[in-house]
Amino acid sequence: MEIETTVVQSERLYPSITPIERAVPLSLLDATTVDFSSTSAIWLFERPTDNDMHNELDLFDHFRRSLRVSLSDYPQWTGLLKSIATLDPTKLEKEVLQFPPHARRFGRVYAHFGSSQDPGVEFITATSTATIEALSPVSRVENEPLFNSQKAPFGSFLPTQRLASAMNGLIFDKKTGLLPPSCVIQLTKTACGGFVLGVNLAHPLADIHSLVHFVKDWAKISRWYLGGPDTIQPTLNPLFEPNRLDAMAMGDINGEEVNPKVLQHIKTLPLHRYDWWAAPSQCPWPQKIPEPFQDQDLATVGEKMPWSEWDFSAPVSHYTVHLNSNQVEKIWKSINDVNIEGRTSERISRHDAVLAHIWSCIARARNQQEDHELVHCNLTYGTRPILELGGNFIGSPIMNINVEMTGKDLASTDIPESKQKLAAAQCIRKTITQINCPEAVAAHIHSVAFEKSPQRIWQAFLGSRHLIVTSWARVGIYDVDFGLNSPIRYAEGVIPDMDGVLLIKDAPPSHHSRNSSERKSSSWTDNGVDASIHIRAEDMERLIRDPRLLP
Repeated sequence: MEIETTVVQSERLYPSITPIERAVPLSLLDATTVDFSSTSAIWLFERPTDNDMHNELDLFDHFRRSLRVSLSDYPQWTGLLKSIATLDPTKLEKEVLQFPPHARRFGRVYAHFGSSQDPGVEFITATSTATIEALSPVSRVENEPLFNSQKAPFGSFLPTQRLASAMNGLIFDKKTGLLPPSCVIQLTKTACGGFVLGVNLAHPLADIHSLVHFVKDWAKISRWYLGGPDTIQPTLNPLFEPNRLDAMAMGDINGEEVNPKVLQHIKTLPLHRYDWWAAPSQCPWPQKIPEPFQDQDLATVGEKMPWSEWDFSAPVSHYTVHLNSNQVEKIWKSINDVNIEGRTSERISRHDAVLAHIWSCIARARNQQEDHELVHCNLTYGTRPILELGGNFIGSPIMNINVEMTGKDLASTDIPESKQKLAAAQCIRKTITQINCPEAVAAHIHSVAFEKSPQRIWQAFLGSRHLIVTSWARVGIYDVDFGLNSPIRYAEGVIPDMDGVLLIKDAPPSHHSRNSSERKSSSWTDNGVDASIHIRAEDMERLIRDPRLLP
């Protein structure tokens, strides 16, 4: 599909209320995400059903004004993203001296905002020759459940500006003379009268839960603007208190040494410990041990990265697999029926069942039916519920957990499909249960506090024996309402095109239920599930031909 997108204006926006200057250390879990890809999402909105509103509203100006008001409650996104880059306490910046000891160590990350150096949020307005129907046909989920997402030109609707990187210092753009922002937003009018909203955020400041919470808050302000002068301005309540998470750590993270008992506890948990600094020369892209540590005799603190398992030269395909609600129920019930027969009381959720199904199909596509070695499902785990941080907690309080089985157990055609899927689902549930307690997460946070750098240990990998799984289930990506009577046609997650990346999310609402009064569903699977899969092209060919993929 050939489309033309033209930028109308690119500007930096700041909160409508100037924030008090502050430097706030981000949490230890936030710091581990510095080298992650950015948190990105795209929403496709249909033409407003109210023609008078469509004709009279200056869309760009409306979103600009409501965004500035919203940013007053998210000032950290408009400021500087910095890190501790020295081992010498006498060389620390003045603003850091107030931090607790654990936040003054190398590689710890913080937000500095409310100063004259704040880069603001980049806000781009654009127009496109595309229509919403061409980008995401209303009949796609019914007529094309195996959708080649590489044909969809969503990339032109996501800002390409380089985001701030905490570890790279403050580097001014040579052309603009500006510092890179931590957040970039693009609003694009389409040829049909609809619009596309793309948001791109530095991961240490926000996971997808935080990003969607922000967009919903922005939508509240938008509805308030449209409500007229008598409408009461809504109160936004995002909670930006990273220290609350660090306070949950086990033991004393401000002490001089790690607690050996905590480390012993960590070894019992289902967590990978890949040492990013071990054998950096084998990494296919330039990688260096941070300068302060280059002359040190560094003992390996984890496994070496299994670079040999990842073929970087192999092309990667990207398909979105749609499972309708009946298929989801069939997968879930077939697993639970076998579970009941086996008299197992362990709860298997629909998410467990869907993930087990997709993981098993991918393992078969990778020809792992007779593989007696372990293959890994690296599942992103959000800590908000178990640490009782609250749904409004803003940041990236996430970690990756290692679900593992042999390829044969996961994919062998000799095992009845229902029993095989049950084993995979039980493995997923058992692994989540192991980590789903405050003590386990608290021990992990303690261990991160004493790493030479929080970014050193990786809990996941890619390539033929791994999946990195991100779930957007229940974050409410289709519950965004800017008050414009513009139903959401589709919400896309933007993730790297690399071998072994899987995103599970709600499917779009059916066409007849897109009005605002019927938008909310009782379950995240009511409209089915979309699985966005990135694997080697030759494996993808086998996957989409697998008769088991779509029950």
